[in-house]
Order: sequence, then C-alpha cells, then structure tokens
Amino acid sequence: MSIPQYRNLTFTPSKSVSACFFALLTTNASITAGVIHKEKPVPLSNTQVRSLNAAITNYGFPAVYFDFNQNAPVEAANIAAVEEHIRSQLKSENQQRVLHGLANVLYWGYAQIGYREVRVNNFLKGANTAHASAFKKLLVGGVIPSLCQIKDIHMPQFSGISFISKVLAFLDPDNYCVLDQQLARIANGGGNRALNQLVQGQQLRVTANNQAAYDVWRNECSAISDTYFQGAYRVVDIERGFFHLVQTDQLQLAQLIYTNA
Repeated sequence: MSIPQYRNLTFTPSKSVSACFFALLTTNASITAGVIHKEKPVPLSNTQVRSLNAAITNYGFPAVYFDFNQNAPVEAANIAAVEEHIRSQLKSENQQRVLHGLANVLYWGYAQIGYREVRVNNFLKGANTAHASAFKKLLVGGVIPSLCQIKDIHMPQFSGISFISKVLAFLDPDNYCVLDQQLARIANGGGNRALNQLVQGQQLRVTANNQAAYDVWRNECSAISDTYFQGAYRVVDIERGFFHLVQTDQLQLAQLIYTNA
C-alpha cells in the first residue's frame, strides 16, 4: 500500500486556534495539559510596591485623643490604640460618650492644625443628645451608614466628606477609609479612577456623585491590598500609605502608583 504524497499543501488553522495561540504569544501565559493559563497582569513594579508598603509601615500621623472626663490629652501607644478607643466611644450606648467619640474624630483629625481646639469646642457647644441618638440609630444591627446619612443628621463640623469619612474609617477600618483634601490631590484628571471623578471645591461636599466616588475609592484600596499584598492590609491601611506619600512630598509617586495599580 502506497502512501499518497501531498505537495503544496498549506495548513490554515481555524480562527479559534489562531486566536488562542496569538493570545499565548502576546500575553504572559502558559499551557498545561492543553489548557492556556493566562496570568493576571501586574502593572506596578516591585519598586513601586515596596514604596507603597514602606509608606504604609511608616505612616506617622499623631496617635492622640482627648480624655474629656479628665480634661486631658492622651498620647496613645500607637494608632491602633486610638482606633480602639474612638471606635468604642462611637459605638457606645451612652449618648455623651458617643458625642465624645465624635469630638475625638475632630481632635485626632486636626492634630496637625493650630485651630483644632476651636473646631472641637464648636462641635461640643453645638452638638446635643438628639444628634447622638440619631447617630446611634444609624448603627443599629452593626450597619455602617453612608456619608449622606451622617450628613443628614446635621451635626456641627460634620458636613463634608473629609470628617464624615473619618467617622466611617474608625467604625470599620477593614472596609472604609478617609477621603480628604490631601488625598484628593492624588487625582490627575485622567482615567476612570475614583478620585478623578470627585467634584472638588473648598470642601469635599457630600453629593450623590461624590458618595459614589468615595465608595469606589475604598473598593480600589481593597483591590490594591488583595492584588499586591495578598489582602494583608485593611482598606484604611492602603489609604494611609497614600496619605503618607502625599505628606512626605511624594505626590507624583502617589499619583503614579494610584493610576497604575
């Protein structure tokens, strides 16, 4: 039996086969047992990841709060101790303690600004048990309220995103973080990143648009932790890393990391 000879035969693979091999050649992928395994691209360089990690580790905002019962400032051992103290106040069943917790959000947040006492005192003079009661109702069942819900209580000193988001960050640092004017500087005007969608002014106002941008911002921080740190960092930790970069005159690096992450 003779084997037929085929000459001038051109093999043309199907479109699906061509597409598969083109994808393999043009992406970071491998084949095992006939299955193409495409690795997820990692835009940040190792150096950039190390820079963000160092910023998170070196975050050094003052670890302080105020003991309103003793009328004395407290320098805590670390930021974790501040978080625990203020969170316990915010979630207290005692209305006066809740008000002290809200005042401590201001005291801590204005730690590097000379008019801190003015803002704290203005809050304490204008806030009342009705405010505390309304705030407590928002937390029933362990629910974390929205920026808009807290704004609608109309508490003095808590009308913008900067300090309302600090309240949320103390309530649930795993899933919430701060968004203030310093962090808003990371926006570079390009792309679909959350901070580029903010409508900014003298104050970061609570609007439907900015509420949506804030929620995407905290989800972005969560995704950065998952992608580059195997979820080891909380949402608030990633945000604090960016804040540290901005505060240490590394805004361009913060923008680059945020844009590419």
